[in-house]
This record gives sequence, structure tokens and C-alpha cells, in this order.
Amino acid sequence: MHVELLMAPAEDEKLFLRAAVDSIPKVAEIVCGFSPEDQSGALGAAERRFAKAARDYGCSEISARLRVSAIMRLLRRQVKARQTSEAKLRALLHSSLN
Repeated sequence: MHVELLMAPAEDEKLFLRAAVDSIPKVAEIVCGFSPEDQSGALGAAERRFAKAARDYGCSEISARLRVSAIMRLLRRQVKARQTSEAKLRALLHSSLN
């Protein structure tokens, strides 16, 4: 196992993680605004931007990949939750109109 994986994140990495986690709700909202066919591409673009931001914050390549992977899991989970909520709301609205 790499020593870097065992070490606590450096201050710059902590700043990146805070910024990335704080941005997840807005990024999820943006991704959900795309058509279902385009959401995969939007997630890919988000992942590339998170990776660039991680490197800009000073994360090593290995650390950036690990951090971005975790951020993307959280983002995908939030996108799925938003989609589920929106589907339930549409179903509720549809049933109340009938």
C-alpha cells in the first residue's frame, strides 16, 4: 500500500475536499437539468473538472484520483436521489390531477 494513502490529507487537499463537497448539490442540480441521454456526459465533464481542481489545489495524481473517485460517488448518489424525488413528485402531481 502506498504511504500516501495512509497519510492524512494535506491542508490543500482538505481545502479541495471542502470545496468539492460543498459544490455537490449545485453540480447535481446542473446534471439533473440535462436530458437523461446527456447526463452521463455531464457527469464525465464534472469528473474532469473535479480532477483539474484537485490538481490545481496541489493534490498528487494518485491523491486526485482517489479524492475525485469519492466525490463522484457522492455526486452520483445525490443525482440518483434527486431523480427519485423528482419522479415521486411527478407521480404525486399526476395522481392528484386525475
